[in-house]
Amino acid sequence: MIKTIFLRTLLICILSQTANGQRLLSFDLFDSSVDTINSISFDSSITSESTVFFKGLFDEYIVPLDETIPISNIYPGSNFTFKRQASLDYNITGFPIRTSIKLYRYENDSLKSKCSGILISRKHVLTACHCVAQFSNDSLLYTSLFVSPVYDNGQFNTFLKGSRVKKVYFPENWDFNKDFSILELEEPIGVDNGWISIGFEEDTSILLNGIFYKFSYPAIYLPQVDSNEFNGDTLYYGYGLVDNAEENFLMISGASGIPGESGSSIIKISYNNLYTSYGTLSFSGDLRHSRITNWKYFAIKHIINNDLSLIPSDYFEDEIIIYPNPASEIVHIYLDGLNEGLMRIFDLSGKLVLQKSIVSTETDVELTQIRAGMYILEIESGDRTLVKKFVKKG
Repeated sequence: MIKTIFLRTLLICILSQTANGQRLLSFDLFDSSVDTINSISFDSSITSESTVFFKGLFDEYIVPLDETIPISNIYPGSNFTFKRQASLDYNITGFPIRTSIKLYRYENDSLKSKCSGILISRKHVLTACHCVAQFSNDSLLYTSLFVSPVYDNGQFNTFLKGSRVKKVYFPENWDFNKDFSILELEEPIGVDNGWISIGFEEDTSILLNGIFYKFSYPAIYLPQVDSNEFNGDTLYYGYGLVDNAEENFLMISGASGIPGESGSSIIKISYNNLYTSYGTLSFSGDLRHSRITNWKYFAIKHIINNDLSLIPSDYFEDEIIIYPNPASEIVHIYLDGLNEGLMRIFDLSGKLVLQKSIVSTETDVELTQIRAGMYILEIESGDRTLVKKFVKKG
């Protein structure tokens, strides 16, 4: 009987780690080689997770993005704003705006506008698959691509440089339910620019409760959709609520995209400190974003994981180290540079679920009373506040 229970438990564990996704294709633009990445195994009991973000070495400035629900300049029937030139309201070289990417193709030695994207590691950009790949035969549209951060008002940034694209990854037999692509760059421009995190969240109610931003490069004048004369040379933004979600899409009812915005991320902002992409723009109508689901997340994470860890540790001040992460019953917290403070744990809706004083560099926190999911750990010490995410397993 004991042996039977053990074998059944082992089988459940094995099944939870099965490769539930699909293969990715890898195209090397420098040597024209093609390769495949087999389906990535992952723990299907994890219902939410995100990668780490990095603010970059360019400067310390973090743009104070508005986290209140907009009530003016919004699409009818929504709580999401019309597009507005980003530099009118913000310093666009500040983090996280400087992680916004404009994608070009080369044509007769000239750069031609294509799509939008976002940095998600030191040398990887997240964009839409339809920006780079043929729909019918899993082949590339272009043999040479270039990306530029915060290209604005027809000008390349003097300090934040661009890079050629070395590799392109996307799902085999892709369709618009999995309209995402990863561009691997020749140069690690994310070291200076920083990058945002990517994440998946199975609890749709959490995604429908929070402020999202979009930074993109609309490139065509469509007066029936928007009175702005877009031509792809200027960075625009919009923000507000996502109000509709399906298994493979996140949407904003009544809002419309413009060609050139394809591939731009829908980025959730939390505590003006956490910036996470949950999908890439796929369809214009209702700003329909291809949603990052669990298998997509783990496939992307597999590609970018090495580049997430290649920033030397001395670039990070007052780091919070959490392990194990994900955790089941107890999480161990190590504070580099702090030995006392107030610890708070919030769920993704902002509800405080646990609070505890910290009186040493290391502390253990019991999680048995917390339900499975992703949480925000906040440490307040003097005039400093440190924030990090962790996952409680079921």
